[in-house]
Amino acid sequence: MMVVYAHMTSGFVRDFFFLFHMPLFFIIAGYLFRPCADLKAYLGRKSLHLLVPYGFFMALLYAPSLYQAAGDEKALSSALLAMVLGGRDLESGLSPFWFVTCFWATQQLVNVLMTRLSLRTTGGVMLGMLCLAMANQYGFRELWLIGNLNVVLMAAPCFYLGHLVAHYRIDVERPRVLLLTAGIGVLSMWCVHADPHFTMDMKYADYGVPVLSLLGAVAMTLVLMALSRQLARLPLVAPLVGLVGEASMVIMFVHLGIQVTLDQHGMVEALAPRWCLMVTLPVLMYLLVRHNGWTRLLCLGDPTVLSERRARRHEQRQNGYALASNQY
Repeated sequence: MMVVYAHMTSGFVRDFFFLFHMPLFFIIAGYLFRPCADLKAYLGRKSLHLLVPYGFFMALLYAPSLYQAAGDEKALSSALLAMVLGGRDLESGLSPFWFVTCFWATQQLVNVLMTRLSLRTTGGVMLGMLCLAMANQYGFRELWLIGNLNVVLMAAPCFYLGHLVAHYRIDVERPRVLLLTAGIGVLSMWCVHADPHFTMDMKYADYGVPVLSLLGAVAMTLVLMALSRQLARLPLVAPLVGLVGEASMVIMFVHLGIQVTLDQHGMVEALAPRWCLMVTLPVLMYLLVRHNGWTRLLCLGDPTVLSERRARRHEQRQNGYALASNQY
């Protein structure tokens, strides 16, 4: 919900949300991460979950641009190249798509490291990656890789820090921890207000002030973790917020497309109702697509329908073998 708001406004609130709203996803993913020694199975599972919806929504939202460029060979080539490169080349309604390829690569890299190296050695690798991220920010800002994979240099350390919170069982609701993180969060808010360069824009390798901005992002994430646990105990609020959480992938893919459409037609310019539309419409889409196996696969990366088909084929083969054996 904060991502949607940050993408539709400007000024201090937007800058403050940008400080932590993308690092938060990587930190939370690291917090929930469990290493998988079967690298091939992990690769296949996460590729289905992330890259299939990425390709589907890319084709869906890019179709109008491809149609308009169909008669212009240069424009068509440029559009197709942007689809292949992803990352910074994806703008307007497709702007958030860089996160998916970066997130996928981060998961794979950290899983390889965590299943092959010790926690401490992996930490050393993460420290080296942070140094390279700073070099990218200050020395080669315009340098980026296909799918924005250069941002993995910052995303992986965020992921690792989240995993450390889980590994050491840090209780984010403990008064002493909450007081410390909230204090750092308030200080970070003041820093963003005093100097907008303190914020982050990970897509463009802008990581704010070295160490301090990352510290602020981690602190705000831990505060929001504590807040979410409190919300989960409220019987009326928890189901609603939980539903938005379940629909987060669909929200990420389509919310800016809704904003672009509203801008093109000069509709719903007021901030609050526009924000409600940009959250509610993707949630409604999620509620529709989750009821069909193929739409769950394409939009949510849920491979259940493929597993069911494999099970049916296996059962048919077994029945065929049994029938042939009886006839023999």
